[in-house]
Amino acid sequence: MRSNLGLLLGAALFATIPMSASAQSSEEPVQTVEDSSDSPQIEFSANIGIVSDYRFRGLSLSNRNPAIQGGFDISMDNGLFVGTWASSVSDTGGSNAEVDIYGGYSGSAAGLDYTVTAIAYVYPGGTGVNYYEFTAAAEKTVGAASVGILVGYVPDQTNFPGDNLYISGTAGYAIPDTPISLTARLGREASAVSKKWDWEAGISYDHGPFSTSLSYVDSDAGGPAQSGRLGQSGVVASLIASF
Repeated sequence: MRSNLGLLLGAALFATIPMSASAQSSEEPVQTVEDSSDSPQIEFSANIGIVSDYRFRGLSLSNRNPAIQGGFDISMDNGLFVGTWASSVSDTGGSNAEVDIYGGYSGSAAGLDYTVTAIAYVYPGGTGVNYYEFTAAAEKTVGAASVGILVGYVPDQTNFPGDNLYISGTAGYAIPDTPISLTARLGREASAVSKKWDWEAGISYDHGPFSTSLSYVDSDAGGPAQSGRLGQSGVVASLIASF
C-alpha cells in the first residue's frame, strides 16, 4: 500500500489458472462442457529491492540508512487482492523489521481507477507498536499524464491512541517513447499528536523487470531532535526488481 506495505527492489511472477474444461465419452462424440471462463483468474507477483532510505510519508523509518524491502501479491481479475510486504527498519519497539499484511479491492468507474485497502502494520518482536489502517485511492490517467488522491485513516486503537487522517495528492508523467517517468506528491497528516506536511518529487527509469528511481523528499516535521531529523530533506535512491 507503499507503495502502493508499494507503496523500498521489485519483481513479478505471473500465473493464470485455466477456467475452461471439456469432457469426452468413449461412446459419444467429444462434448464441450460449459465454459467457466467467467471464474476469477489468479495472478501472482513479487518484488525485491533496496532503498537508500526508507521514507514513509516523509519520515525516515530506517534512521536515514539503507533498507532491504520485498513483497508478494495475489490478485484476481474480479478486483480482489491480498499481499504482504516487508522492510528493514530502525529499532521500533524492539523490532528491526516491518511486515505489512493487506487485502482489498480495485476497479474502475467513471473514468477513475480506484483501490480500497485494509492494512496491518506488524513489527515482529516489537512491543506496543502494531496497528492497522484503511486506505482509499483514486487515479485518473489522460494520455501520458496522471493525477491521483489517497486517503488513509487509522482509527483509535491500543497502540495508536486517537485517530489519524492522512491525505495526499499525486501527479505523474510518463515521457513518451522513453522508459522515464516523472512523479510528484504532496501529503498532509493530522492527528491528536502529529500535524505535518510532506512532499517529494522524483524520476524513475524502467528497464525490463528492473526499476530505478531518484527522489527528493522533505517535510515540515518538527519536535524533538530525533523525530525532527528523520523528517528533514533528503535524496532517496532505489533499485527494484519485479517478477
